[in-house]
Amino acid sequence: MSKNEFDTAFALASALEHQLLQLAPDAQAFTHHHELWVFVSRPQITSPDGLKAAADILGAPLPPDVFAVHYVLIHWDPRSHLQTNKSSDDLEQVSLQLGKSAVTKAFALRRLLDLPATFEKSQQALIDEALSPLALLHAQPIAMRLIDNEGESYSNAAEKLSKLIDDSATMGSGLVFIEAEAGRGKTILLASQAQKMREQWNGKLPIYIPLRKLPLESGVAWESITQLIGIVGEGSERLIRAVKSGLVTLFLDGIDEVSGRYDKNLIRDLLELMTGRLRSTESAVVLSGRKTEARHLSPQEWAIFSVELPNLETDDFRTYVGSVVDGVVRQRAEPVEIPEEYVDLVGERLVDDQVKRERDDIVQWIIEVLPELAQEPSLFFVQGLAAIAIGRRAGNRAPLRSPEGKLDVPPVWDVCLIAALYACLRECTKIDIVAKANYSVEGQMLVLQGLAAIASAPSLANIPTPYELIPDAFGVDPVNAPEVNVAIVRQNAKHALLYATEAAGAYRPQFLSDWIRCSLLAQIFKSCPPVGKLNRAEVLKLAASATRAKYTFELLLPSMLEDELVHAEWLDALNAAVADKIEAASANQWSLRAAVGDERLGAPVQNPLPLAEITDEEFVGFTIGEEFSGSDFMLDGSLFVNSSIACARLNGVSMRGVVFTNCEVSKLELIDCEGPITFEACTLSDVVITNIQSKFKPALQFRNCSFLGTGNVISQFKPAFSENEYEVVATFQSCFTEGEIQNLLRGDWAGNDQPLIGITHKEKAPLISRGEACLRRALRAFFPSHIGAGSALQARKYIRLSALGRGSMPPGSPGQEQLQQIFESVGFSTGGRSDHLYGPWSGVAGASSAGMALRNELVDFLLDSSNQGKTVQLLIQKLEAHF
Repeated sequence: MSKNEFDTAFALASALEHQLLQLAPDAQAFTHHHELWVFVSRPQITSPDGLKAAADILGAPLPPDVFAVHYVLIHWDPRSHLQTNKSSDDLEQVSLQLGKSAVTKAFALRRLLDLPATFEKSQQALIDEALSPLALLHAQPIAMRLIDNEGESYSNAAEKLSKLIDDSATMGSGLVFIEAEAGRGKTILLASQAQKMREQWNGKLPIYIPLRKLPLESGVAWESITQLIGIVGEGSERLIRAVKSGLVTLFLDGIDEVSGRYDKNLIRDLLELMTGRLRSTESAVVLSGRKTEARHLSPQEWAIFSVELPNLETDDFRTYVGSVVDGVVRQRAEPVEIPEEYVDLVGERLVDDQVKRERDDIVQWIIEVLPELAQEPSLFFVQGLAAIAIGRRAGNRAPLRSPEGKLDVPPVWDVCLIAALYACLRECTKIDIVAKANYSVEGQMLVLQGLAAIASAPSLANIPTPYELIPDAFGVDPVNAPEVNVAIVRQNAKHALLYATEAAGAYRPQFLSDWIRCSLLAQIFKSCPPVGKLNRAEVLKLAASATRAKYTFELLLPSMLEDELVHAEWLDALNAAVADKIEAASANQWSLRAAVGDERLGAPVQNPLPLAEITDEEFVGFTIGEEFSGSDFMLDGSLFVNSSIACARLNGVSMRGVVFTNCEVSKLELIDCEGPITFEACTLSDVVITNIQSKFKPALQFRNCSFLGTGNVISQFKPAFSENEYEVVATFQSCFTEGEIQNLLRGDWAGNDQPLIGITHKEKAPLISRGEACLRRALRAFFPSHIGAGSALQARKYIRLSALGRGSMPPGSPGQEQLQQIFESVGFSTGGRSDHLYGPWSGVAGASSAGMALRNELVDFLLDSSNQGKTVQLLIQKLEAHF
């Protein structure tokens, strides 16, 4: 008997709190509710017929008070019988004689763990729903990559995840977190892995739970999660024991779908609860979410992996893109009615032979444009890009590249909108015949905008129901044409873009893609769709209040604006929502500011509200003042580059992973904030940090920083890490101070009784040429921070021109226009948006091999000042001429 086979019987007995007995050789058993369950692990018994020949097992004496006997055949795989018309239970349970039956391991797990009778059907429905975007494209899952905390890359995410599940020892504590932003494939990864395990009759029992299905009113307790699959009461505790015993693999998909609806402290508590209750050496728990949730996890307790797109030049990815292009070509080969406002995006002409001949060129264009499209390129964009390319080539033969070969990159908002449009075109073919004349693409797009606002609303008070959107959008009278109205209601509830709850009562729709939802929200700001009886100002305020709307305000609205100033009515809507204390609106306002800059925003922002999630933002070239002050909001993962931060007081703010690079920081007070926080190449004056907290050490890092004056103080009067850990709170590397070093750190828990290394008095600072210092600091806008645990630098493809020459620059440094000219002389370009500067490694600038080589040369210089290639030397020489 192998260890795994013995563990099945032992683990089940442990989960159910029963004692095992040896019924016969290779046959462990226990009694449960007067039924005897016998686990037969004899290798030669691979079917019920084989069991009939094992007289010593079938004829073994039975314990008293047993009314039925189930022989669990560990080696039985009934898949060879799937061509029959029998039900699943009939395939997995065969009667041997009166009161005795042979069953599969999977059958035994479901029955003994008391899973509901509908479990198999409901699990398949949940998985099919998660995989429906692939089904619509007639595509197979792509081999996404997994990247661990050490930066090691695994080319096949599904294969790596399968290995982790099969060998829980490699997971450490049995807990895996799959981190990715929307559209990066984490849902498909988890659902396809669960489906694969469902097809393996002899393995662990997979349970797939999409957390987005949690009812809004139920909270986020463990019992609420198990109720989604019909397990209540003692069953919830039994499932915990089954997971910790290695019987069940639990897939919990999308904690980010929950975090937008609840206090972030509750999410943290839920993660800690899961860590405490599900963690064991035999567990296999896979949870997915975003960086925001991953920051709450300890790497000592969770194996954390990020999902990344595959190498875009791989054959698998090219095949996927080709299949999407072929699907769009098929769709555009048939006459369809395109609403007038979208004609310019997709064209009116049907595809012709020339488009088909250009298929490979279109595929290559998509592959090259994808990484240029947004900060978080997603598989979702492939369909939108395919539609744009085909529309251009089938219409007026518009080029995909400039005569010089540079990419013509469409606005990200157009790409999102077109993907939604094509889904609506498909829906027109599914509607009941009675409503076919009314169910237009234009009507769908209007309703979807309203549904996006409803789905993203922070509360349901005074918000229209989905039913109230139908009459105006489709021109339907619910009273006089009830059958048409009902048909549309039903079709909307199962729309390809949605996973709606039941289409009865005041249901709240949810979107399969955050990109689609956020693009429809952005469209609300541009157009004036009817949303129930709300007036224009109320509709805009509703959209401004949207939760989890980062894409809308960080990428899509700026893309829509191009070079224009932010519209006054948008600002009014945001201010009105913030005035009503809606924290999502506060986060949206700051996201928009980070994206467009203060010049185009044209108005001050309000102080962050408590619980506002201003996370993973990049503030490059900003002057930030008292409006930064606030309490109990979140800044996790945000970057401040080439900026000035002054006269702000932050209390109890979550600042995990916040980085200040090349910033002038003065009169900043941080009280009871949570780190770790990094300051790199900054000048600091009158910066007071009191009682920092952190799960990671050190809590504060200072690299290449100058502490001016004597007012900088880091005080620690209580533990920074835990009650039992006394560690140095702050570390320094190549730093200088004008004050006394021993006065910089204060408090019993600061670690100031240990010698401070890496910081000296400023007069001992080495002399660095002003040209070299200017170049290093100007480049920080393109290479704002370190990534991962190594020395790699993040490389941006473009920056706003306003970021040049900002921050802690040497006295007498060239201004923005002079810096722009110097950078353009070595290959940088303003060929995209007029207020942006593109690196020569970007597609907009040509993405030449020389441009890639320059990027590597600049990175080498930033990592080591003595490593100066020819172009770096030329840049320093040009900069020196300006001093």
